[in-house]
Amino acid sequence: MIKITYINANIASDMFKSFHHHQAITKKWVNDDNNWTLKDASDLREWDDEKRIWISEYLRKQIERGGSVIGAFNDNVFNGFCCVDGFLLGETAKYANLSMLFVDDDWKRRGIGKSLFKAACECAKKIGADKLFISAVPSFETIAFYFNMGCTDAEETISEYVDTDNDRYLEFKL
Repeated sequence: MIKITYINANIASDMFKSFHHHQAITKKWVNDDNNWTLKDASDLREWDDEKRIWISEYLRKQIERGGSVIGAFNDNVFNGFCCVDGFLLGETAKYANLSMLFVDDDWKRRGIGKSLFKAACECAKKIGADKLFISAVPSFETIAFYFNMGCTDAEETISEYVDTDNDRYLEFKL
């Protein structure tokens, strides 16, 4: 049984040592003159040891500055997580930033991502957000997941929340 819980304790540098993240992107959304087009791609996103350590450090810093890290566990096996920043920004609404949401490759398609997304929304509501902002990798699968959750293209771009200029900026009304 999957258990979704806040991770408030120290996050060890080796927490992600056995976390599997390998994303072969064969189709991705590309923004051509404010029009999103699905194009063929040949990109590989895979975490190396350096990236795993960076993620654990990033999550520790998020907790220290008021953010929330939520983990998914099955019989004490860590299989997914998300992070919501602890501050709100925006001109047209109060946006919380969903800075990360990942499910271990071995645990995908079991509802874990959906459960983590719902928990992130509840977390954002608790800090007074109107909307959740997501700077998402524009792979077909990633964007399809967020659209299935009810996200739309963001009405406002929050530059402090943007990961890369190539990302697709989404929002979810809480």
